[in-house]
Amino acid sequence: MVYGERVLVETLGERNTWTALAVDGRPAQWRSLVRVLPPRMLGVLADAHDRREPVDTWLSSWLPGDRRTMAVSATPMVGPGRRVHSVQMRSTPDGSALPDLYTVAAFGYSVPERSIRLGDNTFDWDLPAGRASWTVPEAFRFVERFDRSMELILHTLDPPDRLRWTADITVTMAGAPRRIRLALRSDPDNRLLWRGLLHDVTDSLAPEPISLEGATLSALGRQQEGHHLALTAVRDVRLIRWITEPVPEVRWHGTADSRDTPHPDDMARICTAIGDMVRGACTHTYLEGIRLRRIGTGWVVVDARCTVLPAPNAPALMLVELTVTGTSDAPDPAEP
Repeated sequence: MVYGERVLVETLGERNTWTALAVDGRPAQWRSLVRVLPPRMLGVLADAHDRREPVDTWLSSWLPGDRRTMAVSATPMVGPGRRVHSVQMRSTPDGSALPDLYTVAAFGYSVPERSIRLGDNTFDWDLPAGRASWTVPEAFRFVERFDRSMELILHTLDPPDRLRWTADITVTMAGAPRRIRLALRSDPDNRLLWRGLLHDVTDSLAPEPISLEGATLSALGRQQEGHHLALTAVRDVRLIRWITEPVPEVRWHGTADSRDTPHPDDMARICTAIGDMVRGACTHTYLEGIRLRRIGTGWVVVDARCTVLPAPNAPALMLVELTVTGTSDAPDPAEP
């Protein structure tokens, strides 16, 4: 059997479920470890995972008739909460240079908080100053193409048990398109907490051009001044993705604190209107004078037109068009 010299191992789930996501520079999907790593390297992998630190060692060659010594390196990638999300396994005849590490980021996702927390990453990404996490709408701002985005969004709204999911995304990084392989597993004991990896596969797979879905969203998002379009969840009216640029000067949920963005009185009015729309099997509703928390103090005032997207079962998503109509300096009844 020919084993890999450069293997990206995901350790997102329980030990007996670990798989390979890349072998010798080629992306793979949930590939069995026993097919790509010799038994003795599996022990080094487990050691690096359990110690949460790199392990460098030497092993006698596992190739038939080869008496050379092999240099072996295991490099863990630690996610939020100090849990190891992956281990990069590299080997080469002693005296030769080890293969390069893959470009990978470890992250965690909380379904209730809808927040993305970064762990180790070789992309050199940094969170905004004073922030411990990204919101989902912020992450989507980097995405150029994500064909299965709606499928993933629906998983976030109704998380399945023991989720294991992967897809490719084209993003813009340093002004250039990059193709990223996303791999996710849910915590085996808590389906609301997900562990993930982002792996840059651009050297093997070219970034994809914009899809029909992306072109449609782009067309929808051709913006008139003062008009903004967003995708939100029906159940809790939580913002998921901006189709246009966001409404400016607004303190969005999760970017500074956990308060809802609308004024508490308006939030109650919104939930009532959406509930009435869904129960009445309507597809549209219109709300005037919604106050959104402004950066600093006061409120940005908008009118909102909500349109439920077709769904085979209960409606889950809606498009919301926000038209800025003014501002307000009314006091905030829910100070942080």
